[in-house]
Amino acid sequence: MKKEPVAKAKDNSFIYQSGRGSFLKLAAAAIRNRLIDYQRMEQRHTRQISLDQTADGDAEGRTLLETIDTGHDEIAHRQELGAAQEEIMQFARELAQYGLRLTDIAENCPKQERTLAACHRVLSCAREHPAYLEQLTATGKLPIAVLSAESGVDRKTMERHRKYLVALLLAFTNGFEIIRGHLRQMARPVKEVK
Repeated sequence: MKKEPVAKAKDNSFIYQSGRGSFLKLAAAAIRNRLIDYQRMEQRHTRQISLDQTADGDAEGRTLLETIDTGHDEIAHRQELGAAQEEIMQFARELAQYGLRLTDIAENCPKQERTLAACHRVLSCAREHPAYLEQLTATGKLPIAVLSAESGVDRKTMERHRKYLVALLLAFTNGFEIIRGHLRQMARPVKEVK
C-alpha cells in the first residue's frame, strides 16, 4: 500500500487523514515541530538584556537603565553655565567702565559684510599693536585717528561702530575665554572688501 503524503493546511498545520495512521502520532509530530519552531524563534532574544532588570552587584537595587552613563554630566554643565554667567557679568562690569552696555553693542553691531570686514581689519590692526590697546585701557577712548590710518578703514565707519569695536577689543584682550570662544564660533567667513 502506497502512503499518501500528509496534507498541510495553508498555515503549515497538519491535517489528519484517517488512512495514514494514528492521530496521536500526527499530534505528537505537530506539537514537536511547533516547539522546535518556537525555540528557534526565541533563540534570537537570548542575547538581549532588559534595561529594567537590576544590575548585578548593585547594592542599591538600581536598574541597568539608571546606571548607564548618558555622557551628560549635569554637575559639569551647571559649573560651565555658572562660569559663563560670571564671565558675562564681569564683561558687563568692564564695559560699564567705558560707558557701554551689552544692548549698546548689539545695536551697534555691523549688519553688512563690507562694514563687518572693515571692523575686522581695525580689530586685527589693534591686536597687532598692543600700544593701541594700552591707550584704550589708559584713556578709555579708542584711538580712532591712528587706527584709521593704520588699517585703511574710513574714520566715519569706525566712529559709527566705536562701541562694537571697544567691546570686541576688550573681549579679545582681557581673558574672557568663554566669550572669545563664542565669538569665534559665531564668526562667519568675511570677504575682504576694499
